[in-house]
Amino acid sequence: MKALTLLLAFVISTVVLASDLQWESLILEKMLHSMSKEKRVLVYADNPEMKQIVEMLKDTNIAPTDRCEDADFILVAKGDKNVCDKPEIVFNYASFLHDPNAVGVFFWQKGRPTIRFSAQRLKRYGLHINGELSKFVSSNH
Repeated sequence: MKALTLLLAFVISTVVLASDLQWESLILEKMLHSMSKEKRVLVYADNPEMKQIVEMLKDTNIAPTDRCEDADFILVAKGDKNVCDKPEIVFNYASFLHDPNAVGVFFWQKGRPTIRFSAQRLKRYGLHINGELSKFVSSNH
């Protein structure tokens, strides 16, 4: 009975994690395509979870790259450090506030996805938010 309970818990946690990653990848896709003028966006991620999200986006004109110098955008997970001077999407609001390369942030707050963009940092990189996500651009950061 214990083995069945453990197996069921594992299956449920795997499904929940996969569904969270799927939502994150869809939102990230929207964020990247709203900023990029290019049809194909190169993304660098060093963190295994971030790499997994990028891999889920391969069919959406978002391609992973192994070199941050070649990337259009960098995905930076909480606690990770970026070594390239490229626009970043971070996944922690505190990192967004303090990282000068963070043009956007995506995080979960009270079970809901939250995104923000920094108008000043977007301008620094010559980026603009197009479409429905333009309402998430803040001039406060």
